Amino acid sequence: MRISWLSPEEIVAARQALTANGATYDDHFGPEFASPALPDGAGLLDWERITEHVARAERVSEVVREQGLAAARARFESSGIAIEAATLAAAAHEDHALDLDQVIGVLRCAIDHYVFYAPFLELMMELGRGDRERTVEAYEQFTESYADALLAAPHGAARVGAVRDGLADVYVSVGRFDAAEQLFERRHEEDQNDVAVALTASRAFLAAGNISHAVRWLGVGAARASALGRDELARRLRGKQEAVRKRLS
Repeated sequence: MRISWLSPEEIVAARQALTANGATYDDHFGPEFASPALPDGAGLLDWERITEHVARAERVSEVVREQGLAAARARFESSGIAIEAATLAAAAHEDHALDLDQVIGVLRCAIDHYVFYAPFLELMMELGRGDRERTVEAYEQFTESYADALLAAPHGAARVGAVRDGLADVYVSVGRFDAAEQLFERRHEEDQNDVAVALTASRAFLAAGNISHAVRWLGVGAARASALGRDELARRLRGKQEAVRKRLS
């Protein structure tokens, strides 16, 4: 289960620096985190946050491996640190011991730019099937917090857009079509150089059986494709639109 945006190379570099000369991950917390020196030639930006992110994840994983999930929960469950909560949740998921409260707990921690949140959003919707009001509210709160934390960060706008697209999809799945329309419209305006939002919207509404909305978004997508000079895609979307429209007949 992927829980970090860091590349394998970045993780390996951080692990090697953190454990150099026999050091342990815990050695870097006293209680504030102390980053190891950046290795010569590493060329990694944001080294301190990268190493702290890796160190926190690794020390949780060590306790899980050596002492078990219960011991790791006792030590880290109340930390409020996103990567620690995410690592615990991933371990609980692997142990078939993950519940909705724990997943929502990950999403309510202060946002960590390096945590990969997608699997936790998916797990929340899966585990929260019987409590849609709670899960949708949690999704909305996370989306707002994520946008506040990342919009100004490098590549942040794209990540925030993906989360907002996911929320709009959730709105469709629970029958909140007006809210979905508003959010998809906002995202379509934000993403002027692509057709992706319109395609996502059409698929979501089609899967929900809302044919009229699906037809409309296929038309929106075709218009955007034409404006971008993607004539073949525009032609295919208009063909799809006509095929779907016939279902209304």
